[in-house]
Amino acid sequence: MGLINLEPTLHENEQVVWRRPAALSLSDRMVAGVLYVTSESVLFMPNRFNRRRDIVSTRIPLGQANGFDTVEPVRSLVAKRNGGMRRRLRLRTGTESLLFVINHPEQAADELRAALHELPEPA
Repeated sequence: MGLINLEPTLHENEQVVWRRPAALSLSDRMVAGVLYVTSESVLFMPNRFNRRRDIVSTRIPLGQANGFDTVEPVRSLVAKRNGGMRRRLRLRTGTESLLFVINHPEQAADELRAALHELPEPA
């Protein structure tokens, strides 16, 4: 994809169906990268700069992804480092939620719900 963002390593017959730049919102900082939905999983790939800080990609199988929605911004002093006053895209899984700072999070949530609905059920 480029010098900063890397293409994900895909399994055999796995295809990318949605992709957009995003930042994973952690409690103390943001990790810039790209959010993907493939035919098998939801995948976040940090950019090369963040990979040097021992932050690796996150892959969540589609069977564990319970949906996408948006959440209100966190109102605290720490929030300045993890996305500020922006709404976040939330990926719900069975045990946790991952938050992403992304442009137009409501539109992204709609696109992701549609993409997940169109994919065949995982085997």
